Amino acid sequence: MMSKFFLFYVLYWMLGNPIIALLVILLISFTIDRTYFGFVPDPFKAFRRAGRINELRRIVSINPHDARALKELGIFMFEKKKYGKAVEYFERAANRMSDDPEFNYYYGISIAKNGDIRKGWEYVAAAIKASPNLKYGEPYLLMAEVYIDNKDYSKALPLLEHFEKIHSYSSRGLYQMGLVRLKLGMKEEGMRYLKKSIEVFKAAPRFKRKLDRKWAWKARALLKKGF
Repeated sequence: MMSKFFLFYVLYWMLGNPIIALLVILLISFTIDRTYFGFVPDPFKAFRRAGRINELRRIVSINPHDARALKELGIFMFEKKKYGKAVEYFERAANRMSDDPEFNYYYGISIAKNGDIRKGWEYVAAAIKASPNLKYGEPYLLMAEVYIDNKDYSKALPLLEHFEKIHSYSSRGLYQMGLVRLKLGMKEEGMRYLKKSIEVFKAAPRFKRKLDRKWAWKARALLKKGF
């Protein structure tokens, strides 16, 4: 906080305008965040996404049975964590997209996140059966996280083990594995996974560290607690 105040003072002295000095600080902070952290949403990406969502809504208003447009809208809602809305769009496309593993994955996770875990898992399981390595094992990880959110750690564990076989260097997956093992009383193994989550984060390229930083921080916090 003091460093930002000092920077503001220096810029104000150099530029002679407090508003311009503040804008420069905001620009620097935004650049650092987009480069290293990613806490602040990318406004350009958000603008493009909003435009695409509006375009898709126009398409389905003209053709309410356009399954591809409905699927894409559902995925956008999924990414925004609006799972109830995602389910609405996916339901309208379900009859035409039932053989699409990616569709079943997104539909299933949305249903599970919306409260019906059993039914959601049926769709995710169908997606995995049709395409075991779909999205580099992501269906296993996200379904495991549904169980974790509901404190059902015994069901999360085998899903995380499947995910690890496909994607063994995921800081997020390793953190979740560490958490679940700790919750199930496997302290030594849990701590080992948390440490590996941090190691994988440190070894990752910069663009990947920006995505994984949250999980490395959570792993450090859990290690400090000593569980």
